[in-house]
Amino acid sequence: MSDLQLGLLAIGAVVVISVLAYNTWQEAKFRRKADASLKSRHDDVLMGAAQDPAVAPGTPVERPQSARRGEHGGERIEPTFDGPAAGMVPAVHAAPEEPLLTDSIDFIVTMEAAEDIDGEALAEAAAAPLAGCSKPVRLEGFDESGAKWESLRPDGRYTLMRAGLQLVDRRGLATDSDLATFGAGVQQACAATGALATVPDRGEAMAHATELDDFCGQVDILIAMHVVAAATPFPGTKIRALAEANGLALEDDGRFRRRDAEGRVLYELAGMDATLFHADTMRATSFSGLTLELDVPRTPDPARTFEQFRDLARKLAQALEGNIVDENRATVSAAAFDRILAQIQAVQRAMAERSIPPGTPLALRLFS
Repeated sequence: MSDLQLGLLAIGAVVVISVLAYNTWQEAKFRRKADASLKSRHDDVLMGAAQDPAVAPGTPVERPQSARRGEHGGERIEPTFDGPAAGMVPAVHAAPEEPLLTDSIDFIVTMEAAEDIDGEALAEAAAAPLAGCSKPVRLEGFDESGAKWESLRPDGRYTLMRAGLQLVDRRGLATDSDLATFGAGVQQACAATGALATVPDRGEAMAHATELDDFCGQVDILIAMHVVAAATPFPGTKIRALAEANGLALEDDGRFRRRDAEGRVLYELAGMDATLFHADTMRATSFSGLTLELDVPRTPDPARTFEQFRDLARKLAQALEGNIVDENRATVSAAAFDRILAQIQAVQRAMAERSIPPGTPLALRLFS
């Protein structure tokens, strides 16, 4: 081999070593930046306060006024209230100061790049690999000018991003296969855009998901009461007048709902046996019974709201000359109302201790 060839080989080796050293330095730089940005300011709700004995597993819930949904290991009942749809960002409209992704309920993969990446380019690269995920997926970018995370904007440019797979919802918890598929999909998107993905340990995430799913099963309570006709069926016109006078509005799906100023559902009214109301036929229709429902974990301040709910049930029964009964047609007593309120207060306290107050964006995501 000539001296020229040996010289070229030596120069090539120096170039390769230099590139590897530069890449290593860049990776370390962005990892330090990610660690600083991702440091949680809140306690991990999965490792939070001990659960309230009042909502411990096996504690009976007053029936039929309340029905537990979605115990871990059993079939979850789909939610009856409007919830955030699963899919790509933005899936939930959270309060501006509250990030959409949190280690409390999401499996988060951090993405780093040496140069700015267009939000639109990353979203397009991630769409196909993450389309098969069974849980909601969200993408965020770190806004350096505001020093905060934000939903990934198509016109935004980022060097630090993250993708999150929600660990738990009312269908149950994510599986290890879900996490593996998600992690591989994010890595594929990063490879297409020139970013580097850091996938966390799946075993730890699965332990968190199992514990969180157990807790959700303990507090996922639906309050349902029926007002039935004692003799004469209830005229549709009178039902509508009473509902609207008490702040409920008839919505397109055939149910009356009371919402708060932010549009969150407080409680709803339907015909008994899931009979729906129709604005154009209520004048000529009568009903043998009504059902009032309150979804505890999705309702803001459910204890206070339940008092309004209880008062509405009594108003309807008095005005329509009906009776408040359970699913077995047994009369609901004042003592039963008090027991239900105590149960709701226990649930509200347990959720607050985990920094998941009922009706908040975080609770709406979990119980969807």
